[in-house]
This record gives sequence, structure tokens and C-alpha cells, in this order.
Amino acid sequence: MSKTEKVLLIATGGTIAMRKDAAGKVVPAVSGHELIESLPELSQEADWEICDFSNVASCNIDPDHMRALAREVERHFSLDPLLKGIIITHGTDTLEETAYFLDVAIKDSRPVILTASQRDASESDSDGPRNLHNAMRIALDPLAVNRGVVIALNEQIHAARDVRKLHTSHVDAFHSGDIGALGSIDTGEVIWHRKAEQTIKLGVPKALAKVAICKAYTGMPSNIIRAMVQDETEAFVIEAFGRGNLPPQLIEAISDIVAKGIPVVITSRCLFGRTAPVYGYPGGGADLERVGAWFSADLSTEKARLFLSIALGQGVDKEVLRKMLIKGAVHVF
Repeated sequence: MSKTEKVLLIATGGTIAMRKDAAGKVVPAVSGHELIESLPELSQEADWEICDFSNVASCNIDPDHMRALAREVERHFSLDPLLKGIIITHGTDTLEETAYFLDVAIKDSRPVILTASQRDASESDSDGPRNLHNAMRIALDPLAVNRGVVIALNEQIHAARDVRKLHTSHVDAFHSGDIGALGSIDTGEVIWHRKAEQTIKLGVPKALAKVAICKAYTGMPSNIIRAMVQDETEAFVIEAFGRGNLPPQLIEAISDIVAKGIPVVITSRCLFGRTAPVYGYPGGGADLERVGAWFSADLSTEKARLFLSIALGQGVDKEVLRKMLIKGAVHVF
């Protein structure tokens, strides 16, 4: 690879940019410039531009922050046609959400790679340097074009839509379930295992709709979900059981919410697999479909919320949006 190939690093913070303070607590401490300077081999393999966008823990990031980040990505791509790809360093807590938001919002075909670490920069075996180096390899790989936003961690490449964080601290915390990783890094080489499903690209929204999330539990009273739907709520995501089933006492409340013109979307607390209205007993998916609830295929609760927020903020017709969600918000060819 030629060093003349340009890569942009957008630093947002996270454990990869943190060290332990005098009290032994992990806090923000490292800028994007310092990250690159600490790894001289990176500067030998590419020309780097650095954007210190923020330096915060990812639990501090919200959809408005994600939208501003999407605009920053778009701005750099539009200004520099020679830019090979963009790497974003980020905390792991909400990494999959920011990655998915960008996947829906960014239309440029060039690679956008989010990377992070589970161990802070004070640790002698921090996973940050390896992850950052691998993210650069992906950014410079011609075959990374048109694969959507990806996450590079633990020598694996995951599609933003599919990946989940499954462990609080292990370096192999991120997985894509049965569908598997998009690729991997082996002896410094980028290996692609499969094509990503093409996420529907909606562009960066001018506004974001207010979408509430509720996790169902056994014996849950209906007043809980009624109370969560406020005047400004534009859509409501309920994380249901299994294939998309709920305690039967919630059905009437869901029917009332739908009657107000507020979409109610059903996801599953199962980490992987698809929701579908296949059960006909009280509270089953067929009952929910009858009162007008939508199903989100295998899209996670958090990602369904973000997709709804972007789509409704863009003014997407609700019937069109329902059909998008049934297919998991991907293009079906």
C-alpha cells in the first residue's frame, strides 16, 4: 500500500482514548493526534488527517451527537474525493448504535470503520492499538467499498446492522450471531467472508423523531406503557418475548396507542433471530398484528428506535416505513 493513500481519523473518545487517573479510575486522556503519534507504524502506511470531534465516554453520546458525527463524515467525504476511508474511534457501550445510525445516514460508498478497545491505554495489553491498525487496513482495502459501516474489533469485521455487544469487559465482546462476521484480519490481511445486507440509506436527517423504548416483563401492567407514551412521542418500541409475544393485558393499551397514530414496533429480548406474528394465543404476535403493531424482523430494539427516529424525522410515509421494518430495514433484491 502507498503512504500517499489518505485516511481520516475522527476521534470521539471511549476507553481507547482513556487512561487511569491517580485514583485508579479510567478517564478521558488521549486525543486523536496522540493516538496516531503513539503508533508510528500507522504513519508509515498511510497519510493521516485527524479530527478531534469529542473525547467522551460513549454513554454520553445521544442521537443528536450521532447526527452531528454523520454530518462530519459527510463533510470530509464531500471535501476530499481522494480520501480512502474514515476511521472513528468510539466507546464500546453504544458503539453498535452509533455505527448503525451512520450506516443508515451515510450514503457515500467509501468505507467507514468504527473501532474501540475494552482495555484502556494504561494497560500494557490494551487492545486499542491492534484494533486501530486493523481499522486502517480495512480503510485502505479496495474491497471494503460498498460494504456499509463496519466495526473492527478483536481481528473481526462486523456489519453495523448485525453486531451486538455481549460482554461487559472481554476483548471478544462483539458478535453477529448466526449470520457471522463480515470478515477478519489474518496476518495483516483483510479477509472478507460474506457480503453485507444493504441497509436502507435515508441520509442525515434535519430532525430526529422522539421514539420511546419499553422492555416487557412478566405480569407487566398496561399503565406502564400508557405512561411512557407522552404527547411528544412519535413512535414506541416494545421489546417483547421470543418471536414477539407479550402479556395479554397489554394488548388493549397497544391498540389505543396505535389508534392515536403512533407506530408501535415489536422487537425481541432474544439477542438474535426474527420476530414474526406466528402465535395466535392471547398476547401472541398475531394478537399484536391484529391491533396494528409492526414487527422489525431481526433488528435490535436500540437499532429499531434509531431507524424510526431517522425515518420519521425525514418524513417517511408510515406505511412505507412499516414495510421497511418488516424486511429488517434492508434492501431486498
